Amino acid sequence: MADPGIGTYVRYWLHYKNLASSLYKQFGAARKVQDDYEKQVIGTLQRSGMEKATIQINGGNIHVVDKREPNPLSLTKIEELLHGYYRQKGGKDETMDIMTFIRANRGYTLSKSLKQSNLSSAGTGAAATGTSGTPALT
Repeated sequence: MADPGIGTYVRYWLHYKNLASSLYKQFGAARKVQDDYEKQVIGTLQRSGMEKATIQINGGNIHVVDKREPNPLSLTKIEELLHGYYRQKGGKDETMDIMTFIRANRGYTLSKSLKQSNLSSAGTGAAATGTSGTPALT
């Protein structure tokens, strides 16, 4: 027999899943607006010849700086870099041997999770429950 609280657990899971999705979308939208304003501020300072200026606001300072972000390091990128390394070094290109080893020994983590399907992402009503008011378990 199923735990009598499973219906509540499923409703809460769906609620927080939807909440997390909504917050993620809001975060993305806020980040985009922030980035747009950052570009406007930097553009305005550059056009005015004041890129080295210090803006004082609320007891803090804002400066234009060069931000260095490394490129993503995927297996494809590692393979390209290894080919380049062996071209520079000369000799036998062992890239394929190395990549085969990495792929074979990379490993993974396996964990249990819930997967929502055939339900609207906003709905937690009848589609999520059986006739007894508890989730339909198939």
